[in-house]
Amino acid sequence: MVKRKTIAIVIVINIVLIATLVPLYFTVFNKQNPAEEWTLKLTGDIANEIELAIPDLEEMPSLEKEYYLQGNPSFSAEYTGVKLWYLVTQVANITGDVTIRIAAIDQYSYSLNLAALNSDSEIIIAYKKNGEYIKSYFDGGEGPLRLIIPQRFEGEFNGQYCVKYVNEIDLSLSNKNNFHHPLAYLSNLYNIGGRIF
Repeated sequence: MVKRKTIAIVIVINIVLIATLVPLYFTVFNKQNPAEEWTLKLTGDIANEIELAIPDLEEMPSLEKEYYLQGNPSFSAEYTGVKLWYLVTQVANITGDVTIRIAAIDQYSYSLNLAALNSDSEIIIAYKKNGEYIKSYFDGGEGPLRLIIPQRFEGEFNGQYCVKYVNEIDLSLSNKNNFHHPLAYLSNLYNIGGRIF
């Protein structure tokens, strides 16, 4: 009887240890920094797919500016990143009528036309927030890359357009997979299937 109790206790202790150590191994001891391996892919109607790591983006001309993101919650932060216009026209070498779809790892996306951008546009793919690298999706952050779109007018709910966890910019000569302001606005009002922030 005592032997059975001892065996049962040993089994329970082993189960508890395994249940504790396995998740600990995968979350602490075997932790890789996804931001180090994170790439931004430029895809679609371009000659060759382009993959850019964060160090590649840091070598490009950058914009550092304070942005106000109104949404849930609303906040101001200083973001640093590469202008979307630069990535499309200079890196991907695209001009003319093209739809730009910025997509996240969770498939959330936002689209706009190249005609809405110019070299003075302050729409960026950010890799830093308040001087620090943006924490990755896997670390509970909003990055490591995030689309930042400034308010066009005071009071605009621009947070819903500022896609978190950006991993792809799809350049299309057709209007497939668009997600423009009106739908985004309704999604924010009624919280229908969209992620506001």
